[in-house]
Amino acid sequence: MAKYPNLPLTEELHRQVAAEPWPDNLGTFLADAALRLGDRQAFTFFEEDANVPLATLSYRQLDKAVSRFAAALAALGLKRGEHVGIMLANTPAWPVTWLAIARLGAVMVPINVRYTARELAYVLDDSDTKWLIVGAAYAHLLPELGEARPDPARTILVGAENPAPCRDWLAVYEAGDGATRPARGPALDDLVTIQYTSGTTGFPKGVMLSHRHWFSFARLGTMETRHLGIGRVFLAHPFYYMAGQAVFLFALHLDASLSIAPQLSIRRFMPWVRATRANYTLVTNAILKQNLAPEDRKNALKYLHVSAAYVPEMQDAIEDQFGCPVRNIYGMTENGIATYVPLRATGKLGPDCIGIAAPLREVAIMDEGGQPLPDGEIGEICVRGPGILKGYYKKPEANRDNFFGDWHRSGDRACRDADGFFHFLGRMKDVIRRSNENISALEIETVLLSLKGVERAAAVGVPDEMRGEEVKIYLVLNPGMDKKDLPPEAILAHCERNLAPFKLPRYIEYRAEVPTTPSDKIEKAKLRAEKPDLRVGAWDREAKIWR
Repeated sequence: MAKYPNLPLTEELHRQVAAEPWPDNLGTFLADAALRLGDRQAFTFFEEDANVPLATLSYRQLDKAVSRFAAALAALGLKRGEHVGIMLANTPAWPVTWLAIARLGAVMVPINVRYTARELAYVLDDSDTKWLIVGAAYAHLLPELGEARPDPARTILVGAENPAPCRDWLAVYEAGDGATRPARGPALDDLVTIQYTSGTTGFPKGVMLSHRHWFSFARLGTMETRHLGIGRVFLAHPFYYMAGQAVFLFALHLDASLSIAPQLSIRRFMPWVRATRANYTLVTNAILKQNLAPEDRKNALKYLHVSAAYVPEMQDAIEDQFGCPVRNIYGMTENGIATYVPLRATGKLGPDCIGIAAPLREVAIMDEGGQPLPDGEIGEICVRGPGILKGYYKKPEANRDNFFGDWHRSGDRACRDADGFFHFLGRMKDVIRRSNENISALEIETVLLSLKGVERAAAVGVPDEMRGEEVKIYLVLNPGMDKKDLPPEAILAHCERNLAPFKLPRYIEYRAEVPTTPSDKIEKAKLRAEKPDLRVGAWDREAKIWR
């Protein structure tokens, strides 16, 4: 108890979080922070050249920059409720653009910078996105978008030497009037983000998220850290991913200064943490498993969150190595944070424990019919509460299949023990989880089946110590063909043209046939059960060998 003297007891902490008033929207939240914190540094992109505009901003400067870009977008014709795609790496334009869109009451569509033209066109078309803000490094995709390509007048390039016929981000920004604010701000439950995430339906689905969603996410992510004197936060996750946006808002909720890295790097992560004197950050399992250099232990960390089903096989050794507590939070795009392991729950740090239900969240284990199961029985994690998703954009089937009433179905298996702690037991959905990215097996299979010569295709996850899972594909070729006719190199070249790098298969196994159900669906459970090591007999893309 004395170890965290300023931290309220769990029940009191939950009451405080539940009673906290809601801000009006993200725009007014930032404005209030600017009035309160003034010249305190809001963020710095610490590896950017000092001359890069907006690379380091105080809270007051950030608020003015957001107002300026919001006014500029409004002058170009961006209206409340319209959808704006953002395809940028971690750059100062990202948070300024995001918050400007939110302040106007428009809707942001974050886009993974590793997407191919096919994937980008799908997201733009599916989300009805007519405005696009894109980095110069990805502008080569624009001519390949076909009818999904936004009008050049509504396309803004960041960092392009010659943006014509599109607009230049900096020129648009400089034309804005920072004193102009929208006459009517968005409401708390208005849509502000359509975040694309993979699922069993194949291609990514647009998860509709409100301003309240982001406030609940940030409130739950900081409810313990705000009592620990966190003044400096470090972010290495990409902004187009939920974790990047969440940690940015964590820092704002903590009145902290945020240091932002250009990308996630396992090798450079701890040197960055030391250099920025960070007190808090979000880590991955791969980071926790690395052996730290002696100098890396001399850091200012006070708390680490890991945002996956974390397996703390050596919890004490890990915490000793990093010099601070490490705790798991469980959630997903649709609900932000659903459960967390409290700081004081040292007796519950088992290999599958994902903690207790977070305040603002009800969490239940349900059977296939949506009925709650008693403690100890295995079922599906279901979540409800203020700020969870508003549904899937233009996906009535997904809205039907992924809810029990107002309970969102996670697709994850778990049980709850008698003390109210949840234990994660794996995923029910046909999703491969590679380095914190959800990869739809069906999307990979669809791409493979578009390749001439492939008769059947199945994608499964293979356990991997560093990345959680790797992608393995099983291929049945057309009669009379074998791997000499369609070698791994040809398969991978086709995948590279149609899939982002993180979705590329690592392992390829050729089969004469695959097990199927009476309805002719591939039985992946039987494929997984065929041998203890699924890598055996497969081509390994990274090692370039047959296993």
